[in-house]
Amino acid sequence: MDVKQLQYFVVSVDMGSFHSAAEVLITTQPNVSKIVKSLETELNMTLLKRDRNGVTPTKEGEIIYRYSIEVLKNMRIITDFRDEQKIERLSICSVPSNTLSIYLAKFYNKISHEKEIQMDFCESNVEDIMKKVHRREAELGFVYISKRNMSSFKRHINNKGLKFFEIKKTPLYLYVGKKSPLYGNEYIEEKDVRNIKLIQRYEEQYSLYNHLGHLKEDIFLSGEKSYISYTNSDHFLMHLLKNTEYGSIDSCFIENKDRDDGIQAIPILSAENSISFGYIKRVRDSLSTVAEEFISYLNEECILNEER
Repeated sequence: MDVKQLQYFVVSVDMGSFHSAAEVLITTQPNVSKIVKSLETELNMTLLKRDRNGVTPTKEGEIIYRYSIEVLKNMRIITDFRDEQKIERLSICSVPSNTLSIYLAKFYNKISHEKEIQMDFCESNVEDIMKKVHRREAELGFVYISKRNMSSFKRHINNKGLKFFEIKKTPLYLYVGKKSPLYGNEYIEEKDVRNIKLIQRYEEQYSLYNHLGHLKEDIFLSGEKSYISYTNSDHFLMHLLKNTEYGSIDSCFIENKDRDDGIQAIPILSAENSISFGYIKRVRDSLSTVAEEFISYLNEECILNEER
């Protein structure tokens, strides 16, 4: 008995005739009849009643049909499992980062001719990223962490069995569009942020805006107004920067002076190399081969970017 016999038998029952079964199986009617007959001979049972209108299962045929369905289903599961072993999976969670998305796509193009790879990529805030990596919903979690927040961040992830690996220290930038009065500046000081409207992504404890903690205190004590709006939409944030005077405080692990989308990244003085870009992983788990390759690729790109 083989899988082909069971398949031809099941399709014949489903289609109600050898002729229709042959069309589905892309073969001939005599061939279908021959293979089903060989199954009946092997089992020493009559499985199908044959007449001019087609075929119907006998009492024994009904039972063998149900068993055959289960066998074919399990064979499909085994085949799918075998095929999945050939595909490597890269599961990443990250704070919103257009740059990381670009380099993930470049990495795929680099290795896709060598191996099959499935990529799962989601964006979230730092707190959710820690949860996803801890729960094994992601293998790597990419984050930007301020020098001010690093100690509490490491304590937090240590309690979850996670560890942070720094890839690069980066500046803190003010991102603005052409309608901002600060557009065109080579750099700004923290006090320059005092009087502009900001649009920030929703983040609690680990917001990069919190790096300017003393600036917020100065604003509060002086009675000045701080215009800060929040969003969880990267599209809304980008449109606001492009079309209004709003700015946004953020960071980037690749220097992006040559952006062509009408948005300028202005370094904030006193915040140079104050942000750590890196990834978190589970302490007890080794990284998959493809995850290690992606980390190596990012490190290489960061070095090449510095040399340009």
